[in-house]
Amino acid sequence: METSKEAFQRLIIALFVMILIFLLLVEIVSNQDRLSAQSSTNDIIFHLETFNFQTDYGFLLLFFSFFVGAFAVYLFEFLVLVTRKEFGGVIFMAQNLTLKNHAIVVGGGRIGSRIASLLRDSGERVLVIEKDETVAEELKRNGFKVLKENALEEKTFKMANVRKAKTVFACLGQDVDNIIVILNARSLNPDVPIISRCNSLKNVGKFRQLGANEVVLPEIVGADRMVYLAKKQEK
Repeated sequence: METSKEAFQRLIIALFVMILIFLLLVEIVSNQDRLSAQSSTNDIIFHLETFNFQTDYGFLLLFFSFFVGAFAVYLFEFLVLVTRKEFGGVIFMAQNLTLKNHAIVVGGGRIGSRIASLLRDSGERVLVIEKDETVAEELKRNGFKVLKENALEEKTFKMANVRKAKTVFACLGQDVDNIIVILNARSLNPDVPIISRCNSLKNVGKFRQLGANEVVLPEIVGADRMVYLAKKQEK
């Protein structure tokens, strides 16, 4: 999906080309009709307003009109992107004022999506926070409610109404990111249970100190389970 920066760059290019064509038009009309730059500008504007292209420079007028239209389209797309970025969160919050007693799953990867599926299957209300466009769209197609925002920003948890959440699952791939998730969630809701993924055993104590109620190391859990199953087969 196009970013607001890319849309702005395209808008600037279209504006630059449009100005160049307009200046060329002014120069042509000025030389042809022996008019001043101001008079030539007024004449061009009049022809454009009346859609009168039956002049010696009608083709250039038509060509310029095309770029005016393109500029208008690019401007509209840019404004839509900016509006979504600046006010999308407000709109999301307004649509979800009644969202409460829900589980917030931060990260829609393999672990996060599995947690979300298990919670949904057990009848829980689930909101997944995922900033990746492709992953977020896949989750939506699978029927999940998704907030496509950066979980490392506190405003995202305000949008997710963490104050009314039942549980928060921090499932991001990096320990430092999950620490930020814990801090953001805990600062807005001191009482919400937080279950966090952790990749390094040495970080478990730090996770608990910062507010995680439970800390899970997927590799260790998986290894323990495999050994248990092997011992079970020996009996």
